[in-house]
Amino acid sequence: MRDVHKISFIAIGYGLILALVTWIFFEGYVIWAVLGSVTALFNHSQMIHITKGKPETHRIVLHIAQRYALYTIIIAVAWFDTRDLNEDIMVKTFIFLLLGFAAIKFSAWIYATPLFKKDQEENGHE
Repeated sequence: MRDVHKISFIAIGYGLILALVTWIFFEGYVIWAVLGSVTALFNHSQMIHITKGKPETHRIVLHIAQRYALYTIIIAVAWFDTRDLNEDIMVKTFIFLLLGFAAIKFSAWIYATPLFKKDQEENGHE
């Protein structure tokens, strides 16, 4: 379970770096990068909470349905907000939103690098 919390902390760092880089280079899209990261982190924290102890199937299924409903709502908000704008703006909005959504995925990949695996082997957690 500690691994999942480490992935969450890495995702928070990734979200902060994504927000900073977006703010520096693409200031108008920082809200979408932050919104995507926060959504992914919220869903991840809910899954950690649900799977503590003995996981119940109906709670997990309900969470997955809520997760995809939340993603659908966020994508719909982005689409309705940018549908009347230039196509380039819409594409960049969705790119930054998806970069935010992928925060947990990227942090899991980062956690799987030899940098973190070396620490696990030294501590006897393989």
